[in-house]
Amino acid sequence: MPRYFFDIKDGHSLVDTAGRECKNDTAAKDIAEALAIVVSIDTPAVDPWRVISVRNEARQEIYQAAVYSKPVAADGV
Repeated sequence: MPRYFFDIKDGHSLVDTAGRECKNDTAAKDIAEALAIVVSIDTPAVDPWRVISVRNEARQEIYQAAVYSKPVAADGV
């Protein structure tokens, strides 16, 4: 199976050096979307630019999954 790499980008990069085997590009994109949800738990509301970047074995970026910030309640809680 091909290996894919899932980097976190937000002005800086947290590079995935190990990667993960996935069946194909579609499976790698699905994993990126799931990772984006998990990362969003720790994303401040003021960081709208964070993404999970998926790179293939050739290290070419094939997809970006947006990491959405948690909404802030009107009363600040």
